[in-house]
Amino acid sequence: MRNKGETLAEILRDYKDCFFFLHNTKELTVAEKIMEEGFVFETQLSRSTDRVNPNEPVEISYFLLQRKDYGAYTVVLAIPKATYEIYASISNQINVGIEEVMTISEPYYGDNDELIYTLSNKHLLGFYDIKNSEFFRNINWDPRFNNCEVAHSKKTPSRPHKR
Repeated sequence: MRNKGETLAEILRDYKDCFFFLHNTKELTVAEKIMEEGFVFETQLSRSTDRVNPNEPVEISYFLLQRKDYGAYTVVLAIPKATYEIYASISNQINVGIEEVMTISEPYYGDNDELIYTLSNKHLLGFYDIKNSEFFRNINWDPRFNNCEVAHSKKTPSRPHKR
C-alpha cells in the first residue's frame, strides 16, 4: 500500500516538465478559492510554499508530514520549467525578485509591511485532499500560460493606509 506522499508524487509525475510548489490550507473553501482567484502570498514564494520533486516521493511524504498542522488540503502550483526560466531570466535582467515578474496584479504592502503578490490561477494545477487521497485538478491550469505575455502594468508597490 502506498502512502499519501507516494500517491501525490505519482500524480505529479504526469506533469514532468514542471516545477512544483506545495502549500497547505485547513479549509476546503480556501483551496477552492485559490483555484479560482490565484495564490496570494507574502514576500517570497519560498516562504509560503515548499518546492518538491515528484521523482522523490519521500520528499513529498516529508512535506505532507511536516505541514499537516497547516491543513489537510495541499494546493499544488505547477509552473512549466521553460516558463519559470523565462521569469527568472527577466527577474535577473531587470534586477527584481522573481515574484515581481510572476505576479498578476500590482504588488502591495500588507499589514506586516511585507509585499503581497498574486500568482495566477493558471499556474495552480489543483489540490490534494490528504484525508481522502483525492486530487482535484484545477480547470483553469494552463501549461502554456506565461505571465510576461499578459499586458498589465506593474508599478511601485503602494503602502497600506494606516488609520
